Amino acid sequence: MKIVKHTISLLFAFTCVTIAIADNYIPLVKEGAVWVYDLRYEVGDPTPTMKFWFEGDTIIEGEQYKREYIEMTFYYPEFRIVKRYESAWQEQDKKVFVWDGYGQKKELFYDFNLKKGDKVPHLNNISTDAWKEVTDEDTIEVNGIKRRRLEISYDYNYGRWQTVNKVYWVEGIGSSQMLNNPAIGGYNGFEYFEGDSCLFTRNEFFLPRNGSGTATEVRTSSIKDQPLKPSPIFDLQGRRLSEKPKRGMYIQNGKKYVVK
Repeated sequence: MKIVKHTISLLFAFTCVTIAIADNYIPLVKEGAVWVYDLRYEVGDPTPTMKFWFEGDTIIEGEQYKREYIEMTFYYPEFRIVKRYESAWQEQDKKVFVWDGYGQKKELFYDFNLKKGDKVPHLNNISTDAWKEVTDEDTIEVNGIKRRRLEISYDYNYGRWQTVNKVYWVEGIGSSQMLNNPAIGGYNGFEYFEGDSCLFTRNEFFLPRNGSGTATEVRTSSIKDQPLKPSPIFDLQGRRLSEKPKRGMYIQNGKKYVVK
């Protein structure tokens, strides 16, 4: 009898290990991770940033969610936001949902079950008229661990004009656009941290794959050291200037400057 029980235990353990190896999915919604976005216009500006993380649980309509917090720093200290509860996130079967507090409903943000050729369901902030499809998939190595990367194309038709945008999702890290806007965004830098270690930056979303179908990871410097494009300059009539005037007034980042 003891031999039978021991054999069953070994088989059960082997099965669990096999399942873990076959499906080593890395969740996106987890505590201990931090997403940081750099929103500067140019080097030398005070650094406006957005930082997201998950901390603690909450129950909404009988379902369990993780609380998402945000901390924001702007150009002026009086606009600093420190640890504000932003929204609630939930992850089930490789699908990531976010609770919409305004519409009082659960919205799908990510679906890591998708494969190349699959149509992408409607996501937050994307026109329902846009054609959305997974156009490529591979893996990317992060800190020695391979994660799935999806290339998603968004095809917009505006009458005679057509625009195709490509966005990348990486398992356990999120979107090349922004964590809570997986299809749109606008920022200069991004870093993903676990503890004090920066494991991923925005540049790595776009790394080319090698011959074995895995992108080769390249460590990059901190976002605060990355070069940024200067913000545009305008005259008082709103016309864009190629450079700062030697004399007179100009507008940059919504502020007026005088050169004497």
